[in-house]
Amino acid sequence: MLAARGSVRHRVCTQESGARIKGYVKFKKVEPEQFDCTKTAMRPFGCMELWAGNEKAHRSLELAGLESDVIAVPSGSDKGGDLSAVFSCSDNLARVVLADCVGHGYTAAGVARHVHHLLHKFQDIRDTAGLLAALNDAFTLSNEESKGPLRLTTVVTGTFDGASGEFNFAYAAHPRMFLWRDRERRFLELGEGLEGFPLGYITGETYNQQSVRLNHGDMILAFSDGATEARSPLGEQLTSKGFLGLAENTLLGLPQPFVLQDFSRALLGGVHLFRGQDGDLEDDITLLTLRRVA
Repeated sequence: MLAARGSVRHRVCTQESGARIKGYVKFKKVEPEQFDCTKTAMRPFGCMELWAGNEKAHRSLELAGLESDVIAVPSGSDKGGDLSAVFSCSDNLARVVLADCVGHGYTAAGVARHVHHLLHKFQDIRDTAGLLAALNDAFTLSNEESKGPLRLTTVVTGTFDGASGEFNFAYAAHPRMFLWRDRERRFLELGEGLEGFPLGYITGETYNQQSVRLNHGDMILAFSDGATEARSPLGEQLTSKGFLGLAENTLLGLPQPFVLQDFSRALLGGVHLFRGQDGDLEDDITLLTLRRVA
C-alpha cells in the first residue's frame, strides 16, 4: 500500500526468501509493514516486492548471489519523483526498477505513487521489455483520462538470474546504466540504442532488451538524471561521461575490498563536491547499485 501525501510506504516480505534489508540511521527511519506473501497456482512466475520507496533513504538488500544498495535524496523535500523498487521473483530471479518522474516535490511524488501502483499490477510479467510496454500503455491511458499537464516518466528495469548470472535489462528513455567489470577495473555504459520513449508519450510503444553476464565482483549502477545533470558553481554540467569518470575514480579510491554502501555514500558525496554547494539539489538523485557476490 502507499502512504499518504505522495510517499511510498516501504514494505518487507515475511516469507523466507533469503533477503535481508538494512537501514542507515542518517536517514529517516521507515517502519516496515509486515504482510504475508503467497504464490498462486495460476501464476507459475511471480514476484513479490521486497522494498520500494520515493523518500530520502539509504537501504541495502541481499539476495542469493547478489547484493544491492539504494541511496535516494529528493530535491527540496522528504519525498520526490524518483521511485526505486526491488522484487524477489520465482526461479531464483531478482528484479529492480528505477523510475524518474518529470519534476520534483509533491507533484512528482504523486506520479511516483501512481507508477508504484502500476508496478504491482504488472509485476508478474516475466519479460523485461514486456513489463515496460504494459506500464507504458496503462500510464499513457491514465494521462489521457486526466485533465492535468502531460506526465512523462523514464524507467530502467533489469532482471538478474541468480543461477546463470545473466542480467536482462530495458530502458524507457532513461539514462544508460554503468557496468563495472571487476577484472578490467573500469566502468562501461550499457545498452546503446535501447533508449525508447518515456512512459506516457504514446500507447503501443515496444521496447527492446539486452542481457549481460555478471561475473563475481561485477556491478550494475543505475541512476536518475539528477546525478548527470548536476551543475558546478560555474554552470558546467557533470554529464553522463563525467559521472562515469567520477564513479570510476570513487571506486578505485576506496580501500579494498570495499563495502557497497560506502561506494554509494562516496559517489553521492562526489556529486555534492562537484556542485560545490550546500543547498538543495536541483533535481532528485537516486543511485541503485547491484554487485554479484557468488
